[in-house]
Amino acid sequence: MLKLLTLILALVPQLIPAPAEMQVRGGSFLVTPPSNNKIEFRLEPDCGLPAEGYTLEVTRSRVRAVASTEAGLFYARQTLNQLEENGRIPCVTIKDYPRFAWRGFHLDPCRHFLSVEDTKQYIDILASYKMNVMHWHLTDDQGWRIQIKKYPRLTEVGGTRTEFDGSVHQGFYTQEEIKEVVAYAAQRHVTVLPEIEMPGHAIAAIRAYPGLSCTKETVNTFYTWGSPDIVLCPGREFMFEFLEDVIAEVVELFPGEYIHIGGDECKKDKWEQCPHCQARIKALGLVADDKGTAEEKLQSYAIRRMEDILHKYGRKLIGWDEILEGGLSPNATVMSWRGETGGIAAALQGHDVIMTPSKEGMYLDHYQGDSKIEPVAIGNYTTLEKAYAYDPVPAELVQNGKEDHVIGLQCNNWSEYIYSNSHRQYMLFPRAFAVAETGWTPKAKKDWESFRVRVDKACRDLDRRGVNYHIPLPEQPGGSCDKLVFTDKAVVEFTTTRPVAAMVYTVDGSEPTAASARYTQPLEFTRDATLKIASLTSYGKLSPVRTITIRQEEPMEALPAAAVESGIRSSRADGRFVTVADTQGAAWKEIKLEKLRDMNTLEPFDRNMPDTLRFYAVQAQACFNVKETAVYRFSSDCDQVWIDGRLLIDNGAQVKRYSRQDAEAALEAGPHSVKVVYIYNVIGGWNSIRNKTDVQIMRAGSGKWRKIELL
Repeated sequence: MLKLLTLILALVPQLIPAPAEMQVRGGSFLVTPPSNNKIEFRLEPDCGLPAEGYTLEVTRSRVRAVASTEAGLFYARQTLNQLEENGRIPCVTIKDYPRFAWRGFHLDPCRHFLSVEDTKQYIDILASYKMNVMHWHLTDDQGWRIQIKKYPRLTEVGGTRTEFDGSVHQGFYTQEEIKEVVAYAAQRHVTVLPEIEMPGHAIAAIRAYPGLSCTKETVNTFYTWGSPDIVLCPGREFMFEFLEDVIAEVVELFPGEYIHIGGDECKKDKWEQCPHCQARIKALGLVADDKGTAEEKLQSYAIRRMEDILHKYGRKLIGWDEILEGGLSPNATVMSWRGETGGIAAALQGHDVIMTPSKEGMYLDHYQGDSKIEPVAIGNYTTLEKAYAYDPVPAELVQNGKEDHVIGLQCNNWSEYIYSNSHRQYMLFPRAFAVAETGWTPKAKKDWESFRVRVDKACRDLDRRGVNYHIPLPEQPGGSCDKLVFTDKAVVEFTTTRPVAAMVYTVDGSEPTAASARYTQPLEFTRDATLKIASLTSYGKLSPVRTITIRQEEPMEALPAAAVESGIRSSRADGRFVTVADTQGAAWKEIKLEKLRDMNTLEPFDRNMPDTLRFYAVQAQACFNVKETAVYRFSSDCDQVWIDGRLLIDNGAQVKRYSRQDAEAALEAGPHSVKVVYIYNVIGGWNSIRNKTDVQIMRAGSGKWRKIELL
């Protein structure tokens, strides 16, 4: 079916986004000589087309594009670029215009910095697919990335982060570099929207200027992810003076209509204890009621103050949907990220809304395949199909005649768990193309079956640009695992998150190629093998290769009765350990644990990561029982898991979030031993004290995980 659809679509220009109207005729226009072939771009302000719309007529002898604005002509050129193949443009007539005015993409250089050149490349690519806003998240707890000349310590101190292991992450954009990026974007009709976070997500600023906080205390580098309760202090007038000074420089760099002020995930614990905040609350007469707490209303007051500052400079305010709490500023525009509820509420109040709900497909930092084999991500699950399926206009707004307040949509690419630019590309593409089509193409013209074929051409364009992107990996239904065991025979099945041309594999340890054996049915093994398997696209490119070891084993014998112990034998060593090897020579002391899950409760969790934290490692040994002789699969987010003296799971120095090192072992019915090593540390921004420290077990193939039950 996929091959037939591909053949049919090959006869139709494969454009992303799909145009509003298109007619295809026979023949083509030669871009090369003869010289009498004519290409004409006409700007006709009174042509009656929408601001970014255009018409395009291609005959054998002429190409003619007409638009009412330069942006329209730019988009006509992007369509022509996609139409051209080997110096020929098919004869077509196109009338095209966007569904939404706001077609945004978001980049986060705060958690992991992004160079100017790499930023330009994202602008270049996404503008060519008719996206027109780049939301630039420039300040956060983990980094202040924009030069503010009046406050040089913002980048001198806030632009550098020392990680748990002592490595340094740093970077910021000078004002000249920002002007360069903004100008580059403007040439491609992309508006750059800066985000200056307040009153939460501001530790980088507070590190530089402690007087911005409620306590004025010196704070540490914040090298983990999450929402600390160290935030700006709206009870001190210095906060507003500082923010106005910052905005005064920001508006000189960004000529767009809007400034994004964040407003999300602001913990208010400190405000409840702060005499300055409480005095401000009293002076303003803010009281808790069914619309919010007094502290939520204090945040609303702070947002209104920011709106006044922006109005002074001729700009409008955008914030995340938390700015609704305590009352919405009169002219604010809301970005709805915690689902659509905030956006609906804002639109019903007459405010403009940009839909970017995280779990509905607009957060492109989510997993796009099986978390057991994909690179670590923040969580959740957003496939290309899910991103494509999202429609930003809720039925409730249509029913109430408020749908016009949805001015567009945006995909967000938060970089907490994105450690390189290649990884960032992998997370963005091709899902961003799905968002581009939703933002531009009329709803009635969208078609998933067509899009999933057309996206292959867009991916070939990425190859020409040297850009990495996601190709669906071969996955095992019910959960993928790279370390398989069998006693009699193994049957291994694969699928993909969306159809691919083929899956190709080898069983001799060699790397698969396009010419390797095709996967057509579950593979059966009766002897040891190293299986390497990859997906193959319609244009001959392979996905990353999965390597799966398949081993025949006799079941490990159950423990003799004399070796069976009840309870947990455990010990603790204090220190800042990154790997298990670092614990060699450490001073271990016996401790008492009732359950394995207690290993991460030996010290209190403190989201603010103060100097007083005591990091440690724990070794725990116990016995557990299995009722049947069978192959079992084990999973854990701890550093190591040993079964009957064999190292089965080794998470090494990986980010221990969502285990990706599951492994199988054949066990004889009866008692067996388990040893677990857990290290409380921070790797890649993930604080392992948040882990569940249980060991999970399931009979292979059952799909039913449970905790190991200790004797």
